[in-house]
Amino acid sequence: MDAISWGKFGLYNCRDSDLDEAPDLEFPFAAGSRFRAVNTGIDEPACQINYEDFFKGVDIVWTLAHDEVQYVVSGRAEIEYHLPPLMLETGKVVAEAGSVYFLPRGCRVVWRVLSDEPFRHLCITYPNPGYPISVAASVAARN
Repeated sequence: MDAISWGKFGLYNCRDSDLDEAPDLEFPFAAGSRFRAVNTGIDEPACQINYEDFFKGVDIVWTLAHDEVQYVVSGRAEIEYHLPPLMLETGKVVAEAGSVYFLPRGCRVVWRVLSDEPFRHLCITYPNPGYPISVAASVAARN
């Protein structure tokens, strides 16, 4: 029998400078795409929370192996989703500052950034998928 993995309390203050200073990355399987991300320091067995920017240009297509909640800080993106198990239930919405949305495990999603500014969002994933994202500078400075 596996032992329970206990998490620790975590707090992160969303700082634009953490993302503004993060390196540009290319999304896997989306050649020419551009995004930035930092780990908020909340990286526990139950969840990983990252602060992210997606940029206008190449659509980002992904299939989630976990549940995910995103809160949009700034920018606008069209989000097309296809729900499991057969991906027959689909929809398309526009998310902007103040929007929050849930992407269930197994969902196939396409983000199309509409704004010239980055689509900046807080990404809460559970259980922790173990994405290899560097810790935000503000978090590293306090440790």
